Amino acid sequence: MCAHTPHLGVCYYPEHWPEDQWQSDAERMVSAGIRQVRIAEFSWARVEPERGRFDWDWLDKAVEILAQDGLSVTMCTPTATPPKWLVDEIPDMLAFDQNGQPRRFGSRRHYSFSHQGYRAESQRITTAFAKRYGQHPAVTAWQTDNEYGCHDTALSWCVSARDAFRLWLAEKYKTIDALNKAWGTIFWSMTYSSFDQVELPNLTVTEANPSHHLDFYRFSTEMVRQFNAEQVEILRQFSPGRAIAHNYMGMFDQFDHRPVAAELDIASWDSYPLGMLQNMKAAAPLDAQMQSDCLRTGDPDFQAFHHDLYRGMGRLWVMEQQPGPVNWASTNAVPAPGAVRLWSFEAAAHGAEVISYFRWRQLPFAQEQMHAGLCLPDGRDAPAMAEIQQFRAEVQQLDWGATAPAPIAVVYDYEASWMAALDGQSCDFHHLRLVLDMYQAVRQNGGSVDIVGPEADLSGYQLVILPAVLAVSGALATQLENTTAQILIGPRTGAKTADFQIPANLPPGPVQGLAGFCVEQVDALPADQPVACRWGNVEGRVSIWHERGAVTGTAEGQTEDGYPLMIHNQKVSYLTGWVDQKLFKLICAEQMKKAGLVVHDLPAYLRVRQRGDMLVFTNYGPSPARIPQSFTGGLLLGDRLVPPAGVAVLSVSG
Repeated sequence: MCAHTPHLGVCYYPEHWPEDQWQSDAERMVSAGIRQVRIAEFSWARVEPERGRFDWDWLDKAVEILAQDGLSVTMCTPTATPPKWLVDEIPDMLAFDQNGQPRRFGSRRHYSFSHQGYRAESQRITTAFAKRYGQHPAVTAWQTDNEYGCHDTALSWCVSARDAFRLWLAEKYKTIDALNKAWGTIFWSMTYSSFDQVELPNLTVTEANPSHHLDFYRFSTEMVRQFNAEQVEILRQFSPGRAIAHNYMGMFDQFDHRPVAAELDIASWDSYPLGMLQNMKAAAPLDAQMQSDCLRTGDPDFQAFHHDLYRGMGRLWVMEQQPGPVNWASTNAVPAPGAVRLWSFEAAAHGAEVISYFRWRQLPFAQEQMHAGLCLPDGRDAPAMAEIQQFRAEVQQLDWGATAPAPIAVVYDYEASWMAALDGQSCDFHHLRLVLDMYQAVRQNGGSVDIVGPEADLSGYQLVILPAVLAVSGALATQLENTTAQILIGPRTGAKTADFQIPANLPPGPVQGLAGFCVEQVDALPADQPVACRWGNVEGRVSIWHERGAVTGTAEGQTEDGYPLMIHNQKVSYLTGWVDQKLFKLICAEQMKKAGLVVHDLPAYLRVRQRGDMLVFTNYGPSPARIPQSFTGGLLLGDRLVPPAGVAVLSVSG
């Protein structure tokens, strides 16, 4: 087995099962090829049933059983589920929703990141866990809390958040005049005379000032960062040498993950392809045919995008991988035969060190009783068990090289997601959906991608894509000026300043000269009423967003109402609208060729990712898909005709 071979993990909850079952569970985990076991993230009430009275015996025993069987433990801090006695002691620790209602006890994540009393309790219980298990040889990694922000909890609209927000604003702006200028409070007579007058941007008669709201997002990110950093500092002190992770989520942008990840070693995430396919359908427009064809495999690019996103923030782990039907989506289909193996290979291809399945055994009670595990509630193997064992056997036969930087960078900015939502103008404009559409276009052409932030070093990339970075910093603009890479800029880039105002020189602001285009008017269209367009000999559609303005570069393509589709200016191409996927694919193919990259015409649902000297092909479609002859490497796994939910691996040639 090579040093970079991915390991299998599982999420285990010994407190849910009789103690006389733990030993056999551990033995079966080992026989299934599992090496890493995550435990204790929801255990606070069991460990500390009342203040100061700790019951460690059960958790000590569970750790020892896992350790004796050679399993490594990822220990979690249990702060996502503060116990009832603590809520009763400090009831104002509860988060409040945007309607001003408390998020009450009875599920999870019922705390405000801004509440100093709860922050102190978080540090206290983290210290207790770190002192107890920080030096245990089986505890090789830690996870802080669980899924920051899940259930819309990254932003709390409580009194403690309001008070902390005022302090944050005073530190940022120094004077109230500076805040008034940045927010444009002269509008609607919103001017403040002191920071203590600033309320939270909710419960207003109509929409709140967007600059006010944007700063509240930034403040909320800082609260999450501080909360996480407090735990990390304790874990570093009492458990040195152990890697620390947090498990992020898919399609979640309520806080900027990068400042949080900067404190950590591992950027893990929870991958639920089928559940997220349903959530995406509800949140943003999706291709109806893809929705049907991929019902049991998931969006072909959704998992890949998040692997690349989080790999850019640290060592990549998948802390929770869907093993069967989930319980929380609008509908919950059974995965296609082979899909769990497919998702595991996708994660490995993108550099995952550990792929951990949620959960070991399906629970017969409480909120997640319909969520599948690797075992059925009665202990028998669920269908996914055979797939992970097949995956384990296959990955050990392959030479997994280190994950190298890709030649293509897609710049994804969390603040752009907030701005796009707050600016409104189109209720159908879903920022992350646009980013995914452009990412998908590169993948359809056989490209491998890095997802980077707006402050990343762009040197070394051959193609840089900015789907919609609404506020372009001076540093980013300078990098784009100086890079030798081909640049593709998407619509709405440079549309705002950092203070959420229209740039003085009009969009795209700092990159207007690079783009050869000045936006003078925006046509915000209904998603179901597109405008026909033509690019070369190809007919297509523009929907949701289209920009009109003055062209100083070379215009190319045209909408049916006579406005240009693309502007070329030396190494830069500016796309003026949200085009359909056929056009995105062709445009990205042209950009890749200009950048000196090879383009491969893949079948509809076939994708490829290079890792080391291997090309990993995954088929998300309902029919067999043939690997194009333009890939000339030898087969290492599978066949060139990849079955539905199938995988093939080729060697890299040339």
